[in-house]
Amino acid sequence: MIRSYVQPKIDLIINKIDLPDDSKVLDVGAGNGYFSYWFDKRWDTTAIDYSEVILENNPVEKKMVMDARNLEFPDNSFDLVFCHAVLHHIDKPDRIKVINEMRRVSKKYVVMIEPNCFNPLMYAFGLLKKEERGLLDFSISYSAQLIHDGGLRVIESASWGALTPNRMPLTRLLLPIFAKFERKLLFGVNNIVIAEK
Repeated sequence: MIRSYVQPKIDLIINKIDLPDDSKVLDVGAGNGYFSYWFDKRWDTTAIDYSEVILENNPVEKKMVMDARNLEFPDNSFDLVFCHAVLHHIDKPDRIKVINEMRRVSKKYVVMIEPNCFNPLMYAFGLLKKEERGLLDFSISYSAQLIHDGGLRVIESASWGALTPNRMPLTRLLLPIFAKFERKLLFGVNNIVIAEK
């Protein structure tokens, strides 16, 4: 299921930006490595997360405990700086700090994926779970504006997919059906913004 969730998004990124095989990728808020694992198969990947406990399960070799608001890397250290489902857990005033830090340590590209508040499932999830409430801000226009306010130029922004990386009911039974919808969708589960400096 994780591969069905992650691979189409990585394919979209590859189709929109030029990322040579010797590129360096930073996965911000990498958690247990949904994306880090797949990035690391192709590029030199570093994973960071605020939680040491969660990061222990991340399979990449290069991983560090770090606050996304204060990335401890020199300017222009990575070809791509990526975050997935991080910003809606950050206090609203600090979100731009994270984007600014991602831009600072990136040589060229920044990619952000956040839940789509206009997806009925995500909207309900945001209402029901206090720790997910921040996702209620994340429309595609809010996501793109946040990137723009961080001094980046949007290359692509889209609502995307029907899968979530979390447990879904009847996953094994429904995966082949949901996987067919891992593409641009009007009310997709996620918003993806691909940007450059």
